[in-house]
Amino acid sequence: MQTTAVVIGAGHAGLAMSRRLTERSIDHVVLERGEVANSWRTQRWPSLRLLTPNWQTRLPAHDYAGDDPDGYMPVAEVVATITRYARLVSAPVRTATAVHAVRASSQGFEVRASDDLLRARAVVLATGACSQPAIPVIADAVPESITTLTPLAYRDPGQLPEGGVLVVGASATGIQLADEIRRSGRPVTLAVGEHVRLPRTYRNRDIFWWLEATGLLAERYDQIDDLTRARHLPSPQLTGTPETITTDLNALTARGIRIVGRLGRVASGVAQFSGSLANTCALADLKMNRFLNRADDWATASGLDDELPPPHRFAPTCVDPRAPLSWT
Repeated sequence: MQTTAVVIGAGHAGLAMSRRLTERSIDHVVLERGEVANSWRTQRWPSLRLLTPNWQTRLPAHDYAGDDPDGYMPVAEVVATITRYARLVSAPVRTATAVHAVRASSQGFEVRASDDLLRARAVVLATGACSQPAIPVIADAVPESITTLTPLAYRDPGQLPEGGVLVVGASATGIQLADEIRRSGRPVTLAVGEHVRLPRTYRNRDIFWWLEATGLLAERYDQIDDLTRARHLPSPQLTGTPETITTDLNALTARGIRIVGRLGRVASGVAQFSGSLANTCALADLKMNRFLNRADDWATASGLDDELPPPHRFAPTCVDPRAPLSWT
């Protein structure tokens, strides 16, 4: 098959690219190993909700039009939204088509997909950044007697064996899972490394309203001081809940979750944690307050102070000085 462009992946990114190619009358095909929105169907736990408010769910030629713009979309609705969008834009999707190889050729690229060979001038990789778990080497030292799961395989607390649970990582996914597992009645320990602390709302606006309004989300790559660091920045420490609550380390501690430092290594069945938890949390608090200062300055400059509640700050992250440095 000969085409101008091949898009690999029929999630929101691949379908958005398809729409843009169609707008320019560029012939193309979208290849998807499973169904449309396959990763959302097969690699997300059922209770997951987006971190972003619904009004921010926007695709080319399609904005959110539901009756809950300030809510947070559950995974089933994400699947439905992406599926409807594929039909809306008449995307030329070939489902159940696994891509096995992409090679450069004299005319562009050759794409071997299932039993077909496609030739194209351009290839767009829209497979996302979360289709493969990032498992650190340290996981090899975990004893076989201990059940280990990545978020791609996790579905609900019922699949976990009895006993305590160690959640490694305190960004968006880690705090969501720690909270859900704790609510099921299990003892939970959360290992915390570098993280981005943000409140769910500030001055009666969702934090993503502030991130967008202040221009932070629109910053170009050449406006960022350290691009490499920015690319490795953890996801914000946020959850999307119907109650619009802030789920930070203080909230998790109040729910009985034990907070420890970054997982350093596992030796002879003993997990060892960093002693820099207090410094890590203090740095996250500092960065959060820097952004809130930026938000306040923008609100004042934009003449919005009279429309918004007054500025305020959040309690510092409380770190237990008795947090253990090891766990058997």
